[in-house]
Amino acid sequence: MVLLPGYKWLEVVPGRRGGGPTVKGTRVTVDDILEALANGWGVEEVAENYRIPAEAVYEANMHQRL
Repeated sequence: MVLLPGYKWLEVVPGRRGGGPTVKGTRVTVDDILEALANGWGVEEVAENYRIPAEAVYEANMHQRL
């Protein structure tokens, strides 16, 4: 497991979901979150449906902007 510096909720686990960043302890990828947001889901809706903290949704969105 590789924690991403500066992120509380994101990690990379080799072999999990193609080695892309996921929400810590889940199989929910940053791409899953960004796709949901792009489809019009709100932050709270994403958090509720994926059962992750809203902070993780914000971090995923910030990670993509880098």
